[in-house]
Order: sequence, then C-alpha cells, then structure tokens
Amino acid sequence: MTLPDYQLAMEAYAIKQALRREDIALHAWYNQTVQATKGSDKHPKPRYQKFSDFYNTAEQEDEIRASFESDYTSELTRKRDEGALIQQRFAKLQELKQKRKGGQ
Repeated sequence: MTLPDYQLAMEAYAIKQALRREDIALHAWYNQTVQATKGSDKHPKPRYQKFSDFYNTAEQEDEIRASFESDYTSELTRKRDEGALIQQRFAKLQELKQKRKGGQ
C-alpha cells in the first residue's frame, strides 16, 4: 500500500468514525428530546430546536477533510467567499454608475 493509499484509507476511517459518532449522537438526541427542556416548569421549551444544533455532521466532516487535504475549503466557506465577491462587484458597479452620472 502506498502512502497516498494509506492516507486515503485513514481519511475514510475517520469519516466512518464521524458517522458512527453521529449515530450515537442521534440516539442521544432522541433521548434528550424527551427529557431536556429550558424555561420554567410550567412552560418548558426544548433545549435544542434542531438536531444540527446538537450535532453538526458537516462541521465534523469539514474538520476531518481539512486535516487530510491541505487545499480543502468547506462549502460554507466557499458560499461566504462567493457572497463577498458578489458584494464587491456590486459596490464596484455602483461606483462606476456614480462616476458615469458625475461625468455627464
């Protein structure tokens, strides 16, 4: 087995373990959904509104992939970067429009 093959196998194993932890967390989620509340005794509210508030699988996978892949960027980071780029381009467009109005 070559070193890249070994690293790929280790990454796959780490992701498999993350999925296993997700399964365990899902069981804990169901357990705490029944029991955990916040607020007063008369008006209890669930502590977590969504499972992802309790356990974020995508975040776990991002951490694993970032540790194995030096050039890895998460989907959230890419979307955030795209949004910033769009905002920059829009600001530049507004600036050009202002210059055009001022020049005429």
